[in-house]
Amino acid sequence: MSKILMLSAGTRIESKNNKIAKITENLLTNELKINCSLYDSFYENVPFLKDYNDKHPDYVINVRDDLINSTKILLFSPVFNGGYVSHLKNILDWLSLSFDKYSYNELFKNKKVAVVSSVDGKGNNAKSSFILLKEQLKNYGLHVFDEFYLFNDENKVDDLGSNSELNLSYNKFLNSFIKS
Repeated sequence: MSKILMLSAGTRIESKNNKIAKITENLLTNELKINCSLYDSFYENVPFLKDYNDKHPDYVINVRDDLINSTKILLFSPVFNGGYVSHLKNILDWLSLSFDKYSYNELFKNKKVAVVSSVDGKGNNAKSSFILLKEQLKNYGLHVFDEFYLFNDENKVDDLGSNSELNLSYNKFLNSFIKS
């Protein structure tokens, strides 16, 4: 099985998106025996890209090294004001830059990506946000999984583990993505 890179763009250490990313990492690693790596705290660890000639920060280099060896990417991000957080795009922009023998966007070519979000409320604008993000991810050259998974007031991250219907639904989503 190939390696999965997981990028969690939660805005706080204890955010629901970071929580579901850690639950997913545990599920993939311990139960499904899939090699994966999880990165988060982009708003703290990744300076905003100002010029494509900027020196790549060590944190970005670590993510980039794992991306080289990954065939799939899972993104975890909240939805704010009908869109995704800027620090998610920032890390993706850093990863798109050319370096060494790699050209612009080359690390994203032939890789599949899926999106998982947790929102407060119903998440009425989550689908339209996913559509916007999907187009941006395609611009990087990624193959975007057609579905996204949404945790909201009805399907709460905190219920994962105790709600068998929610467990089945989320596991079905993950398995579909893994097999794609």
